Amino acid sequence: MSSSENELNSFSDIFDMMTNRLDITDVARNLFIKPIKPIKLQGNTVILFITSDYVKKIIEENYDKMFKKNFKEILGFDVEIKYITKEDDTISPEEKVRVSAPIPELDDDPYMKTTLHETEENSNYKYTFDTFIVGESNRLACAACKSIALDKPDFNPLYIYSEPGLGKTHLLYAIKNEVEARRPGCNIVYCSAETFVNEFVNSVKYNSTEDFKRKYRNADMLLVDDVQFFSGKKESQNELFHTFEELHRRGKEIILTSDRPPKEINDIEDRLRTRFEWGLLADIAPPEFETRLAIIKRKAELLDLRIPNNVMEYMAERLKNNIRQIEGAIVKIHQVVLITGNPPTIIMAQNTIKDVMSNDQQPVPVTVDHVITDVSHIFNVSPEEMRSKNRNSQVSTARQVAMYVISKVTDLSYTNIGKEFGGRDHSTVVYATSKVKKVMQTDPAYRATVEDLIKNISNL
Repeated sequence: MSSSENELNSFSDIFDMMTNRLDITDVARNLFIKPIKPIKLQGNTVILFITSDYVKKIIEENYDKMFKKNFKEILGFDVEIKYITKEDDTISPEEKVRVSAPIPELDDDPYMKTTLHETEENSNYKYTFDTFIVGESNRLACAACKSIALDKPDFNPLYIYSEPGLGKTHLLYAIKNEVEARRPGCNIVYCSAETFVNEFVNSVKYNSTEDFKRKYRNADMLLVDDVQFFSGKKESQNELFHTFEELHRRGKEIILTSDRPPKEINDIEDRLRTRFEWGLLADIAPPEFETRLAIIKRKAELLDLRIPNNVMEYMAERLKNNIRQIEGAIVKIHQVVLITGNPPTIIMAQNTIKDVMSNDQQPVPVTVDHVITDVSHIFNVSPEEMRSKNRNSQVSTARQVAMYVISKVTDLSYTNIGKEFGGRDHSTVVYATSKVKKVMQTDPAYRATVEDLIKNISNL
């Protein structure tokens, strides 16, 4: 699990859940609700910071009952609400300074912050076969990986494919961890396809190709994640082909993953596609209900989190397509339980699911920073260069692709996209997206790269 999937938020998450349920006008929300700063939940008392006594009076007279009703539905118990302002004589000058500043995540409660992180650290949720839940959707892939870990495979390579978030990376790390435990001297090389490409490009740039070849061709076991990333990268494909040939000739195990079968990867050499298909192809389908329920139970056990059966079944019914989202939902429920001291409820699960899923059951929209970072890796330029006034051809191409992808995977207007790139005018974004469309029509490799970017980012 990546660090981003383990990010834990503060009481502000609960407050956001509450305010999102308010049936009020946009004007009222912007004037009175958005400026409120959630401070903490202390026992059954909610403490909120209000900008002035005038607004405090409006809140108490018009919204207090709604706040309490919604808090009860989320938390499962009645709360009292304490509203404080800078004009309030009941709090110290130091406290006034603290609450008027942005509230750091969890920093308002050091004990709770420590408890949350200690629980996560002690959960022992590692990428091992013990923590991988096996069901009909992934049985073949898991069995194949175990046979490799036990040094008993009768196939080479193993090629695992599935939509993002279904456990491919987990299985790669499970192999790695198991082999390292059983055979400490085994030279295991794990990398993403993106890392392989970047290291190869740098080896050419800095005249260190021999070091690159030595690293990958001397491996006892090579694991490469997301090989669809090689699409359109001819020189990197050539290097992977010769690495594959050398390792396969020496009987070294090769394990590859992708978001699609070899025949569906655009713009990849036939000789490489054929090698991918030499061994065993194993797909992983979205988990069935029983497997989703087992994943929820296992993750909760590892976090020492007790979730009622009806709540787990509710979650398993609604989180159908992505294991990462299931695990993320459990982490968020764990957070709310530790903050409030109350057991998980259907309402709590409902609000947590809304937080990790959008209305159409797809992953939450990605950030502009994420798109820019991914594009910067592909074009070997920095995010800072893409946002700068640099007109270098490579930087300009990366910037145009990023603008196009952002226009496809977010709801931002051209004006707001331009602001993300050093305050450029919306006409610049229009030109960039138009140019990308034209190049995609005439350059298959370029089109495949852009399409793969959009697909991978949209499924995160």
